[in-house]
Amino acid sequence: MITVENPLEFLRYGIFVRALAGAVLSGVICSLVGVYVFLRKMSFIGAGLAHIAFAGIAFGLFLGSFPLLWGFIFAFVASSAIWFFGYRGRLTFDATIGILFATSMGLAVLFLGISGKYKSEALSYLFGSPLMVGSVDVSVLALTAAILVTVSVLFYKELYLTVFSEEIAKASGIPVEKITFVAMTFITVAVVGAMKAVGALLVFSLLVMPPASAYEVAGSFDKMLMVSVVFGFIAAFLGVFLSLTFNIPSGSTITLVSFLLFLLSYAKRRRF
Repeated sequence: MITVENPLEFLRYGIFVRALAGAVLSGVICSLVGVYVFLRKMSFIGAGLAHIAFAGIAFGLFLGSFPLLWGFIFAFVASSAIWFFGYRGRLTFDATIGILFATSMGLAVLFLGISGKYKSEALSYLFGSPLMVGSVDVSVLALTAAILVTVSVLFYKELYLTVFSEEIAKASGIPVEKITFVAMTFITVAVVGAMKAVGALLVFSLLVMPPASAYEVAGSFDKMLMVSVVFGFIAAFLGVFLSLTFNIPSGSTITLVSFLLFLLSYAKRRRF
């Protein structure tokens, strides 16, 4: 086991390096899409999609195959429904998320109860276990991060106007509904991708707290994007580092580091 006297000992082992890389990439992805979530006042979507994805994972465990793939399918269908009812129906985003959230948790309990097995693996997705992150997971997360950064740079103007004023964006000829759909797809990918490292219960902390911290200290949208990513990186890195060093849960550690960064940002803004 890693000792406090030599906290970098774990870097000698591939499983720990993958755990750290997976958590850091998850932090970067979540904190970047989290800026959109935070500014659009959609923070509850992180918790909702995480629990909906968990229902998909429980279904995958029930079938005995590809739990993360089923988690993504469930979450993607749910995010599509949220988008559809938000723009085509009479329900608000929050109402649709609440309905799907409650239904998905009922399904998760049902699938796990029927299967009667894989409960320990299900708990690892619920609370997070970065040691489950494999080479394929790291590669997918790295590709997702690269695509997300590229999209954010290429469509910066469209994202900016959509976040701050849908009316102005529509008047400027920007396809707001399509951009929102793409953004929600990336949110889904971010949530599902981060579940191994952080867990369904705490993944939305990476969607909300780094952007909230960045909001306190950044003076513009582009700076908020960059600062949020930095905070997400720091929270994930320190969280997993402390988790591996002291043998404590990674999800809660990442969340607590994120909260500490928020408190420091809040204090700096108000000069406490």
